[in-house]
Amino acid sequence: MVAKAIEAVNEPKVQEMIKELSKYGLGVFMPHLHNEEGFAPLPNDTVQLEADLKVSFVKRDDACLANAAPVGWIWDSEKAQVVMGCSCAGAEHHPHWNRKV
Repeated sequence: MVAKAIEAVNEPKVQEMIKELSKYGLGVFMPHLHNEEGFAPLPNDTVQLEADLKVSFVKRDDACLANAAPVGWIWDSEKAQVVMGCSCAGAEHHPHWNRKV
């Protein structure tokens, strides 16, 4: 899984996409979690959540995401889907958790 991602990132077409994304302050990451075998794909119904300097994984409909800012997206064959959220106590931000995006 990781080797395939590294290989893809080194492709000229992907390098060009990363360059284009950087104009918007965006980058590329590999949505994943860890299990007994190592890296595993992030399940479709799961969002990685960083809250108060801790990372956890929650279901897409978890109420705690209401206070999280979306910070990671993937393409799900029809639209951009949030796969990473961030919620930090005391942070000066206005999260806009748009479940349609």
